[in-house]
Amino acid sequence: VVEVPSTSAVPASTTTSLVPEDLPPVGGYRYYERSARVTALQVELGMQSVDGIYGPKTRKAHIESLGGPSTAVIIFYPELFATPEPCSHGCLPGNEHYELPTLGELINEYFKSEDRALARMIAFCESSGQTHDIGSTAVSSAFAVGWFQHLAKYWVERSEKAGWGEYHPFHGEANVAVASWLFYSSGVHHWNTSKACWGSS
Repeated sequence: VVEVPSTSAVPASTTTSLVPEDLPPVGGYRYYERSARVTALQVELGMQSVDGIYGPKTRKAHIESLGGPSTAVIIFYPELFATPEPCSHGCLPGNEHYELPTLGELINEYFKSEDRALARMIAFCESSGQTHDIGSTAVSSAFAVGWFQHLAKYWVERSEKAGWGEYHPFHGEANVAVASWLFYSSGVHHWNTSKACWGSS
């Protein structure tokens, strides 16, 4: 198993640097919306600067007031968690000896040998995922989830097309399997926001 560099050696993920039109609304507020209701929200949030614009600081304060990105993604994308999580890798209820597969094992299973090093780097650059990890609860302020930072707004459609429609994006195998499907069906551009990190590998 090959370990990727430590977090201090690789730039942080740029997943949150999406262009404004790519960022999903939070509670119906669009990025850079200017309105009286944004002013009311800023007052309610106790912000020092009240300008009526739903910019980066207001969005961040709003998401934090909801409990952070992990809670907000559940609030605004309940459909992601509407189906039960089937057991993966043939595990059986009551089998206490079952061990969850690691990120490295899943990448080895779903990516071709020549693409595995890049897949490991992408997962690391997107979510700080390490090959020995058995799961990821990483959620960005853009509501990108898990090791490969799947955008919540696309998960239902893409997971269904990839054959993983009954799984939520926090499910480790589903997260990697859908990433592999995206990688081989339409290319690596899905992770371009973190290319400054993995592109040099």
